[in-house]
Amino acid sequence: MEELKNRHIIEIAIALIGGIVIGWLVKKLIFPFLYKLTHKTKWKTDDLVIESIGSWIIFWFFLGSCLYILPIFTDTFSFAKRNELTFQRIVSSLFIFSLAMVIARIAGGLLQIRSQKDDSEFPSTSILGNILKAIVYCIGLIFILQTFGIAIAPLVTALGVGGIAVALALQPTLSNLFSGLQLIASGKINIGDFVQLEGGQKGFIRDITWRNTTIETAQNNVIVVPNSKMADSIVENFFLTDRKITFNVLVGVGYDSDLDKVEKVSIQVAKDILASMEGGIKDFQPFVRFYNFGDSSIDLKIFLQVREYADQFAITSEFIKALHRRYREEGINIPFPIRTLYMNQNS
Repeated sequence: MEELKNRHIIEIAIALIGGIVIGWLVKKLIFPFLYKLTHKTKWKTDDLVIESIGSWIIFWFFLGSCLYILPIFTDTFSFAKRNELTFQRIVSSLFIFSLAMVIARIAGGLLQIRSQKDDSEFPSTSILGNILKAIVYCIGLIFILQTFGIAIAPLVTALGVGGIAVALALQPTLSNLFSGLQLIASGKINIGDFVQLEGGQKGFIRDITWRNTTIETAQNNVIVVPNSKMADSIVENFFLTDRKITFNVLVGVGYDSDLDKVEKVSIQVAKDILASMEGGIKDFQPFVRFYNFGDSSIDLKIFLQVREYADQFAITSEFIKALHRRYREEGINIPFPIRTLYMNQNS
């Protein structure tokens, strides 16, 4: 009897080690071949599925070996015979949990792949990914509870009653959560958009989480805005319809200037700058608008267009230098501010 028990223990050990070894061999020998096949296709979904499964393949072979040795284990040890059903449930629950992890990763990855496509209506944000994963985990938990024979209906009823109390206590948090979902569903604010808040802050939308929206400024600082305030505030989105930005540069010329010549020279310099610099719209036709008789100059605005909001700063700098140089060559005067004083000589 003792010899039979020792033989069973050896068989159990061999089965467990064998399951781990077989799983490791499958991961090292078969999955690299599958990786090569999926990388050759133009779809990213198959890469995601293979990578997600590959991280759990050894564990699944180990669970398979556990199911194989379970009858032997229960026949060898008396305590195992009494808890055979419990062991089966534990193994099944571990498999369901790992499968939920894989499905959650695939679901989150599919959401990210879709968001990377052109004209996607679903941006890749933390809030969507986390909600999707939470749904998968909840479904997995329901299957695990059913495996252990726990009734779901009374539990759902209890959670519903308790959920009312939790909702009342977490009103600000839930307000931010649903405001974040509203921002995403509207499609007016997306990841990567350049926006300006009604308070004057500007930056790129980097993420929309369950509680706040993260905005990165040009100075690499981060602005954190609660989703409820973001949904209720006035936001200017520079990227919503078209990323191209038309801006103007202000300049003043002397009253003795030939305004037709000023307009012609200014437009020519603007064309050269847009054609030569990265970010400029080469086929845009710059234009000039005279708008004010100033104290010492006639003021005008020169309009240019760039591909994105950030491109205007470098182009403005180069345009001002080129325009100043060209005005000097053409004899166009940019006057200093002048104020005439009349003195009363009688006193």
